[in-house]
Amino acid sequence: MRKLLLIFLAVMVASGCEKKTPEEVYEHADEGVIHLTEESQRLIELEIAPSAKVPFRKFIEVAGEIARETEDVAHITSPEPGTLKSIVKEIGETVEKDTPLATVEARNGQAIELVSPRHGIVMAQYVKTGESVDNLTSVMTIADPDLLRASFNVYEKDIAAIKVGQNVLVESVAYPGKQFEGKLVFVSPSVDEMTRAIKIRVNVKNEEHLLKFGMFVMGKIEIAAGEDTLAVPRDAVQTIKDKAVVFAQDERDLNEFRALEVKTGRQSPDQIEILQGLEPGKRVVIKGGFYLKSEILKEELEDGHGH
Repeated sequence: MRKLLLIFLAVMVASGCEKKTPEEVYEHADEGVIHLTEESQRLIELEIAPSAKVPFRKFIEVAGEIARETEDVAHITSPEPGTLKSIVKEIGETVEKDTPLATVEARNGQAIELVSPRHGIVMAQYVKTGESVDNLTSVMTIADPDLLRASFNVYEKDIAAIKVGQNVLVESVAYPGKQFEGKLVFVSPSVDEMTRAIKIRVNVKNEEHLLKFGMFVMGKIEIAAGEDTLAVPRDAVQTIKDKAVVFAQDERDLNEFRALEVKTGRQSPDQIEILQGLEPGKRVVIKGGFYLKSEILKEELEDGHGH
């Protein structure tokens, strides 16, 4: 609603003395056709792309969890025997390479600054101030959470389609709608006797540090697709009067969009196959189609009241 109001205000400012009405912004040349100014397209963040035949992405859904630790850990020790005098960074704090972590007073009175050898998070602290340290004593550990390990269960009926190197989309209930990119790096050679499942391991990108150690997650393993098919992003397909439609941009008038009824086929988490009603190469709205659908429904409602 706020974006539609912005569209109206932008058009009123741009038109100056002409004072165009909202109806002139969304002018219907005929049923299912909408005229949308460039400014209005920008305000609703409309995205348009040519339709094309692409590999249809199939997924196997699995459940699992983020490992409670990471292999990418650095142990911080003192190069000289001495006493831990202060802790600069506490557990849970993010640090960068060469960030000061703690200070040690060597036996000869020299002050030694311990710094982080890498980017990461302080995961543990093993020594308190005033206690003795040496080059074998781990003062604290720094773990890199940018790449986490996740383990998932795959059942026997699906294992034939699972291979190392496949892409995996990882999701958490903590962040609805957000997907984290992963790569399948290990498939267990044995089946668990209790669950009859095969364990797989996935490396998950976590640059924003949103995923946490031990968190439960869902995975979508992308498996090999068959022949290329005409498919569009899920957001490109809208439903009007129980009919699936896509909004195609006119080749001559780039401000004109027509609702094309299509017959859909297979669906994946991010794609919908188009069987009829759309030709490859036709430019369609892949983001923002909901606003065009809303305008068509609004116009139809107004026409009904007019009668």
